[in-house]
Amino acid sequence: MQLNIEYLRTFIAVATSQSFTRAAAQVHRSQSAVSMQIKRLEEEIGRPLFVRDGKTARLTSDGKLLISLARGLVQSHDEAVVSLLNAQLEGVIRFGAPEHYTIGVLPKLLVGFARSYPDVLVKFQSKTSDVVKKAVDAGELDLGLCTAPVEGGHGLIQEAVVWAAGPSFEVKQLPFIPLAVEDGCIFQDWALRALAEAGIPYRIVYVSQGLSGVFDAARAGLAVTPAIKRTIPADLAVLGSEHGLPALPQSSISLVFRDGPIPDSVNCFTEHIADAFQGGVDL
Repeated sequence: MQLNIEYLRTFIAVATSQSFTRAAAQVHRSQSAVSMQIKRLEEEIGRPLFVRDGKTARLTSDGKLLISLARGLVQSHDEAVVSLLNAQLEGVIRFGAPEHYTIGVLPKLLVGFARSYPDVLVKFQSKTSDVVKKAVDAGELDLGLCTAPVEGGHGLIQEAVVWAAGPSFEVKQLPFIPLAVEDGCIFQDWALRALAEAGIPYRIVYVSQGLSGVFDAARAGLAVTPAIKRTIPADLAVLGSEHGLPALPQSSISLVFRDGPIPDSVNCFTEHIADAFQGGVDL
């Protein structure tokens, strides 16, 4: 019996996400390729690893036995590869992401990557998702993190987008909802659409070039702002339907790559990003 490391990596992705579609996004392969790899792994082992329940993929008893072993095998393989590459991996990675992801996740990610690959320089740009995507498509960035509605595709992770305001902010007492928005951010479009569909009057009273600016406006009691729940500072409150505000879409965080061959340095950085957003880094 020969257990292919890439098949095991795909197996772990399916087992973790419980979805062949989400796993395909994580391992950067088509859904059909993921299905084929799992089929070949099952043929090699001689027993089924998953039971399909609608769109959900659940582990069989043999799958549960393999998952703990697979993680150890893949980790040992990756550690060996890292040890061999560390001495020779070098270059520059041009990376972009919205400011929403620079809070909490990216600083720890960049520190960990720099320790593993000291000769690789990461040039980071904090831009909105649409600007990052355009820069990647134009070849100005090697890769980027972008936000899209969950229905727009599956990515690394899904995050809740909510309304934030000062703790004493009274929405129901106002004739319209005052909004603080980040210029060009997709959350602005989601907020305006949700309010319009709910028939709730609103007015944009503050526009910032960054996330810290809209949080300052909310903190001052000037407005409410849409943001990823995880990034909301402790001195701001999360508002919802009980305050008369409509629900906002969940966001799907996805990686996008420039055309052409992907250098080893970018592949290694991509693995660090996936680990960070899927639990490998303490957020």
